[in-house]
Amino acid sequence: MRLRFSGMAVLAVVMAWGIPATAHHSQAFYFDTSKAITLEGEIVRVEWINPHILVFIQSKNENGDMETWIIEGSSPNNALRRVGLKEKLQPGTAISIRVHPSRNPLYLNDELTVLVTRPNDARKSSRIVDGGQIRFPNGDVETIGGGPAF
Repeated sequence: MRLRFSGMAVLAVVMAWGIPATAHHSQAFYFDTSKAITLEGEIVRVEWINPHILVFIQSKNENGDMETWIIEGSSPNNALRRVGLKEKLQPGTAISIRVHPSRNPLYLNDELTVLVTRPNDARKSSRIVDGGQIRFPNGDVETIGGGPAF
């Protein structure tokens, strides 16, 4: 018996094959992985959501004004595998964290997903960064994403 595929079936397979590749972004497209900065501040909020956890911190800028930074971490599944991390990432905790700055203008949409925007878009923020290692007040160092290390 001869098996036949219609053009629509082949198209469906090709499209389905490409879905995982388009479902995730490139770290190097969103963030400048050649640069690393250290932020110090206090955790104000943590969102354990897909596709990435988000840690919001308040930090003083060079003028002494408070700014909110959004740190994109790994997937919740990967982060939860780090024993004790969820208990440590609590509002009010002072931290130091190594991050990659954004390469392109980014914004956080209503579903709390980090997306690229146009340079003239009012939603853009230069304070959305890629999280790496985080240092807690007791000296513990944990990794929350693919960003830089201490």
